[in-house]
Amino acid sequence: MKKWLVGSGTLGVLMITLLVGSLAATAFAQTPTPAQAQTEGQADAGPDEQVPNYDSAIRIDDAQDEGTSEADEASALADLATVTPEQAKAAALKAHPGTTALQVELDNENGALVYSVELDNGMDVKVDAGNGAVLYVDSGGDYEG
Repeated sequence: MKKWLVGSGTLGVLMITLLVGSLAATAFAQTPTPAQAQTEGQADAGPDEQVPNYDSAIRIDDAQDEGTSEADEASALADLATVTPEQAKAAALKAHPGTTALQVELDNENGALVYSVELDNGMDVKVDAGNGAVLYVDSGGDYEG
């Protein structure tokens, strides 16, 4: 009586090759892109964490603002920003030509100093307050921030 082993002969090699290829493809398909990781990370965020989490040029210790008024906090943030509100607005409009900026606010978003530029098309563009780079665009329905 002949015994067929999966690892023997051409058929066995072919089956093992297909299995390994299938496992590699599955692992690759499950590796998130940076955008997916940012989106998927929201489930892990604590109740006080904002999502998405931005990596800005100016980092802020959230504890230093505890117990201060909103006006004092806004003044302290403005002193830290190296980009003006006008420059942040220009960066957002350059990234989205044909739109109009409705509002520009400087915010501490989970320790990142960013401008939030609200556009007339419903988008909220997050601009780094340290270097003027566009960090994120919220299309209006993805996140509450």
